[in-house]
Amino acid sequence: MESNENKNTPPQDNNNYEAKSDIVSETEAKEVDHQQAALEAAQKAEKEILYIRAEFENYKKRLIKDQEVAVKMANKNLVNDLVSVLDLFEHAISHSSKLKEKQDQEVTSFVTGIEMTRSELQQLLTRFGVELIGQAGELFDPNKHEAISEIESKEQKANTIFSVVQKGCMLHGKLLKPARVVVVKAS
Repeated sequence: MESNENKNTPPQDNNNYEAKSDIVSETEAKEVDHQQAALEAAQKAEKEILYIRAEFENYKKRLIKDQEVAVKMANKNLVNDLVSVLDLFEHAISHSSKLKEKQDQEVTSFVTGIEMTRSELQQLLTRFGVELIGQAGELFDPNKHEAISEIESKEQKANTIFSVVQKGCMLHGKLLKPARVVVVKAS
């Protein structure tokens, strides 16, 4: 019987078992390498997605901010023109003071109407974020004022504004037009 058992049982080859084991372990190793590479690629892709999301959020915020600035500054040409009209009212009022002294009721009413119109225009500009700049006596600031001439004066300090030829303006904190002024020079 011993011979029958040997016939039914395949002979055992230790070298063949080790070869199969090596093939299986190489296959498993390759599979682990592929899994590791896939995991690393997924992690890299996830980081890139997060980076792109953050960039997109920053882009949206910049776009919203730029739109807000564009809306605020959309009327800058209109504001410049209105400030020029306001200057004309200022000149008319300064020249009308002699007419008011004559105490003619019609002339006084006319000048009062001009003063009221100027005041209303100033209030309107202020409501829309306009700040008028340039007043006699204030310190000269080259960032806000344009010196068109200099004058000597013993009554005022050097580098102050002697008179304003044309008002300047700022819109929402940004300079649109510098005030044109006469500056007191150092003696």
